[in-house]
Amino acid sequence: MQKPSRRTTALASIALVLAPVLSSCGFDYATDRDYTPGVGANSREATVDVLAGVVVTDGESKAVMVASFANNSTEETVSVTGVTAEGAQVADVAEIELAPQGFHSLATSDSPIVVTGDVEAGTFLPVTIAFSNGESTDMKLPVVNNCGPYAEVAGLDRGLERCESGNDHSEGGH
Repeated sequence: MQKPSRRTTALASIALVLAPVLSSCGFDYATDRDYTPGVGANSREATVDVLAGVVVTDGESKAVMVASFANNSTEETVSVTGVTAEGAQVADVAEIELAPQGFHSLATSDSPIVVTGDVEAGTFLPVTIAFSNGESTDMKLPVVNNCGPYAEVAGLDRGLERCESGNDHSEGGH
């Protein structure tokens, strides 16, 4: 029987050491992607990120768009110049100017973006948000009731502190 050479032993040892290290390499794991758990929709497609976008309705005739805008440009001031919606009307938007790396939240804005039309909680409203740099973002925003975390948003009367559930409507609920 022939003895294993030192070279063969060395290569086998290196392979054993490197196998676990190299097998753990990979790209595009789900844990590497941005993920923000929450009701709102996010878009990071343009220079301005649209974050936590929702349409909040009072369940009757009023609704407002709520989102945050983050300007990723380090040099250019970018403004939100308009919003349009499929199947609903959006009031004229007071221009929202975002300084380089600036941020603005509509939840506490003095100029809420008012939405009218058939806006029902539990659905999605397709919107297009236009920016002064010529870019635009298309999104489907979830429509939610003004209760719970959306009880106090600009442009709507104060909603319920706690959202009702299906059990709250049944007779003799638990």
